[in-house]
Amino acid sequence: MKAIQMKKMMNCVAVSGALIFAAGQTMAMNQQATHAGKQHSAVSSDSRVNLTEGQVIKVLSTANNGEIKQAKTALPKLKTQEARNYAQMMITDHTANEKKAQALANRLNLKPQTSSISTSLQNDSDKMVTMLSRSATPDKDYMTSQVEVHRKVVTMLDKQLIPNAKNAELKNMLTQTRTAVAAHLKKAEQIVAKMK
Repeated sequence: MKAIQMKKMMNCVAVSGALIFAAGQTMAMNQQATHAGKQHSAVSSDSRVNLTEGQVIKVLSTANNGEIKQAKTALPKLKTQEARNYAQMMITDHTANEKKAQALANRLNLKPQTSSISTSLQNDSDKMVTMLSRSATPDKDYMTSQVEVHRKVVTMLDKQLIPNAKNAELKNMLTQTRTAVAAHLKKAEQIVAKMK
């Protein structure tokens, strides 16, 4: 009888210990998540910097040229017609947008200026180009990266570029660009959804 009670007590202690350990792990994970969330929100609030219009133009140019380079890197490797058409659309649309932005910058006498945002965007694009050049699944990798990059650019337009544009022509061009980028995002999401 005592042996059975002792065994039950040991089981209770073991279960209690496991629960305490699990609770401790959960609390530690929650603290890490909270800390990561604070770091992320700090990065988000830090990224809402005041940009000059020259810096706005540079970010836009970096986004356009990144899209063109990513599409040109992926295009020879893409197998599905839909992904190939999308990459060609990126080259065409972003080349046209870049020409338009440069013409406007020249007319407004805006000199492109590097910022932490354009530098970060350039680094992300370079990593994407490297990944696409080595990809074993180019269609999927290219299209999922396009969803990611277009989401990022829509947010950038909403939170940094459009709010920092003082000139009405520049603001209007950025608003039109946002419409096109949102359409590119929607198309990329549709293509990715079909791949699953």
